[in-house]
Amino acid sequence: MDKDLLIPTSFADDRVDGVDKVTGKATYAAEHQLANMVYAVFVCSTIAKGSIKNMLLFDAKRAAGVLDIIYYGNCPAVPGYNPYAKDPNKKGYEWGGLKVFNNNLVYSNGQPIAMVIADTLERAVHAASLVKAEYVKDVFDTDFENAKADEKKLKKPGEYKRGDSDAYKNGEVNVEAEYTIPIETHNPMELHATIAVWDGDDKLTVYDKSQGPKGVQSNLAKNFALDEKNVRVVTEYVGGAFGSALRSWPHVVAACIAAKKNKTPGKTGSKP
Repeated sequence: MDKDLLIPTSFADDRVDGVDKVTGKATYAAEHQLANMVYAVFVCSTIAKGSIKNMLLFDAKRAAGVLDIIYYGNCPAVPGYNPYAKDPNKKGYEWGGLKVFNNNLVYSNGQPIAMVIADTLERAVHAASLVKAEYVKDVFDTDFENAKADEKKLKKPGEYKRGDSDAYKNGEVNVEAEYTIPIETHNPMELHATIAVWDGDDKLTVYDKSQGPKGVQSNLAKNFALDEKNVRVVTEYVGGAFGSALRSWPHVVAACIAAKKNKTPGKTGSKP
């Protein structure tokens, strides 16, 4: 029996990608297979705040299949990380998110601090487990109940103003209450993943899980000082996103860094 016949006609009519997704025909970003592709896996911080004193890479470098380990000490220059270096009077683009591998600072637990590149995913995962870091820890505050009492910790003074900030105190009716809601975590069927391929130094193709491929194109063009027409973003299907794929996360830039440094297609994602 043709499995396409199992899909209600109304569903197929409503969703142009519906049949492909439910029958397994859809090809998501991580499922593309390119010649000579290598695999990149993050090593993440184990402290909440501080700096990296030393990266212990010896064991990981000796592991089978390892091609490179990228961290702040050997990461190639990314134009969008430091747009004013050559001309401080010229306005330029600056990457607004985490500048992955740009320095030794740790801003949060789980932050990518290194990226192991190997010839197979399994070898990259194993080698990443061998990378260790020595830290200088800083004091951190993750207690929201305590922090919310200090307005300076929640926002910069004068950052946002509209109307009378005390208007609610003078209203005819004043209702004050505190509500606590459970954490809601989205679970899209497709995890974040990126495959990056360079053609020379000025042409880039990216296979990415994204709701906004045009935004990815613009971000990468500016970040790597390329013409937008030289950046191609392939997003054939999106396996759910819920807003999490509206922007380019650090792994997207990291995949491009890895592919350019090693001159081979590189794949990375949020999880192995």
